[in-house]
Amino acid sequence: MNNFTEQRLVANCGTLLFRTDASAHEAFGFECMDGWADLIEGSLRLIQRCAELEESDVKITQVKEKFGLLRIYQSGGGENVCQILDICELTSGCLCELCGKAGKLIMLDGWMLTRCERHGDGHHTDQIELPSGDEHYISCYVRTVDSILSFFGADAVRWVQQECIGLGRKRPFEMLGTEEGCLAVDTLLKRLEYGVGA
Repeated sequence: MNNFTEQRLVANCGTLLFRTDASAHEAFGFECMDGWADLIEGSLRLIQRCAELEESDVKITQVKEKFGLLRIYQSGGGENVCQILDICELTSGCLCELCGKAGKLIMLDGWMLTRCERHGDGHHTDQIELPSGDEHYISCYVRTVDSILSFFGADAVRWVQQECIGLGRKRPFEMLGTEEGCLAVDTLLKRLEYGVGA
């Protein structure tokens, strides 16, 4: 990950990444590409909120790509923290790990990767515009995933994996990679809350 992107994540979510007595030099490196930076930041914000509400000590121990998906490992925290991380992992399979645009899990030269159409052939990786932090998307993602957790509780991860008629037969996690998709999921949740058929 680009140093500037890492510095942004550390500045915004440092309490999860370091012990209170640790220096910035003790930070682990993010072992993934920049395309997932906004997704990581949104997930870390949610985890921070959970940790504060539960008054628990949650620390992120590793962030990396594994088998083409984003994996975030933590110590501490309850069921909600685990669900946030599971939803994040599922969503990462719909976002290009290089540029953050809509993508899918592919096999390239024997490696599992999540790439958009432009970067899916292994070419065009030399001129990637680094994501700069889309606050609108991050806030929308946080709000939507928080609503999913509140509405479905322990079944949240199961729900995001189910095909929804109200989302055009897409699974909710497939929508969470864009601001528009998050808004669509949020609208569906509001309809379900008020008993309006989807």
